[in-house]
Amino acid sequence: MIDHPSFGRYRELLVALPVIAFFLVVLFFSSTDTLTGDTGEFVLAGGMVAPFVILALLAYAGERHPWVRSISILWLLAILFVLWAITIMLTIAPAAALSEEEGAFEAFLDSLPPSTVIGAFVASFLAAAAGLLAFSRRFRCMLSRVLPFDPDSHIHTVALACVIALIVLPLVPPLLTGNAPFLNPELQAVLGIGLEEPGSTVKLDTFTLIWTVIGSFFLVGLWVKRDVHGTFERLGLVRPTLQQVAIGIASGIVLVTIFWFFDEAIVMLFTAWGIPTTDETMVNNLFLVSFTPLAAVIASVSAGLGEELTVRGVIQPRFGIILSALVFTSLHAYQYAWDGLLSVLLVGICFGVLRNKTNTSTSAISHAMYDLVLFALIMMGIGSL
Repeated sequence: MIDHPSFGRYRELLVALPVIAFFLVVLFFSSTDTLTGDTGEFVLAGGMVAPFVILALLAYAGERHPWVRSISILWLLAILFVLWAITIMLTIAPAAALSEEEGAFEAFLDSLPPSTVIGAFVASFLAAAAGLLAFSRRFRCMLSRVLPFDPDSHIHTVALACVIALIVLPLVPPLLTGNAPFLNPELQAVLGIGLEEPGSTVKLDTFTLIWTVIGSFFLVGLWVKRDVHGTFERLGLVRPTLQQVAIGIASGIVLVTIFWFFDEAIVMLFTAWGIPTTDETMVNNLFLVSFTPLAAVIASVSAGLGEELTVRGVIQPRFGIILSALVFTSLHAYQYAWDGLLSVLLVGICFGVLRNKTNTSTSAISHAMYDLVLFALIMMGIGSL
């Protein structure tokens, strides 16, 4: 049987369009109050993944169709704009921005010195614009000498833009304020952080993991560029051997031990140098909802598999250990000060090396074990995250 030539040309688009439509619906309902209860919570988790899945599918289809390529660039700009706006709010007034009181954010802005507001706007704009460096072919060619991506690929260009933006934008709040947004006592009070019932996020963590797995498959081109087998291979997902399971468990425990002492040393150094460190009470408030055995296991598996799949599975094979570790670090900049971020960067590099030497399944086991041991120690009153 011979495929019609027009079908071959439009195959990626015909496959991508229904998936894009589905995620557009998810994104729409996640931004409204139409759905409530478990369904609403499930769709809300999907809304966090949907913009990037839509972008990836548009970029894949744009490899062959210039008009779709233009749409993908516009969608990328929309994502950068939203990230820019979120960064501004979390930098200037995180509590006022998320307050349900009408006009709270605008009133707070009026109370600030103009230089503070302008500085936050400019810094956030430059951070978002940094992602557009990916559209410089000279810049891409320079990076491609040391990283295994194609400088002439549209999907790789779009991915690089996202990677740069995700590295730079989350660092703006701690750079300008000296603290992570979600360690702000006023913001925690507005959101009720620290007052939740322990174990109350089991469903949300489960929903987040489900969407992360689904999203990761489409991010690497499921059905558009790769079949199911090729998708698993690209992500580094395998059925781990007993030896790999043992390596994952052992490495997770070893890393917790090493970084336990490393964190103590860094805190002492930062304190001696007058650099602000992570507030243990505030950060423990963030994770209070996971301080039950079941919630700790679910949170550890969700973070271990979810973060390893997206960072070490999707990003690392194209952009290397260091850039993927920087993304991993920056995504923690909302909850840790600079001492914590240094530890996250180094442990992220360790997970990256483990993924290179084995596979994503093994690094996910290691990451999950790392988080689980930390939760266990905290629940026993021995330390903090």
